[in-house]
Amino acid sequence: MQPESIYKSIGGIVRSKRRLVNWSQVQLAQKLGISRATLANIETGRQRILVHQLYSFAAALDMKTVELLPPLLSPNAAVSWQHLPMPDDLKPQQREQIARLIDAVENQFTDGKNK
Repeated sequence: MQPESIYKSIGGIVRSKRRLVNWSQVQLAQKLGISRATLANIETGRQRILVHQLYSFAAALDMKTVELLPPLLSPNAAVSWQHLPMPDDLKPQQREQIARLIDAVENQFTDGKNK
């Protein structure tokens, strides 16, 4: 997993949980003692979250610290559709359909059909 994608994943998890508890970015930022702009940058992966901040985020969002971390994939493991970044408001069936479409397109290119 590339470092940039780790921070985007963490930010996405923070954003999802923040929305789940119905807090604005301003509300969560105040609880954390950071600016709203900093939180926005963390949620989008533009700003890296520091280790000590993981603990603050977990406490503020009533989560375990490990729940903020994306799953570890081995270098040769295929990416499961559950790990693809998708809009939060999609139903599980919609997520699976999109993932199958992406998988089909990737297989088409890796099978040498479109070289």
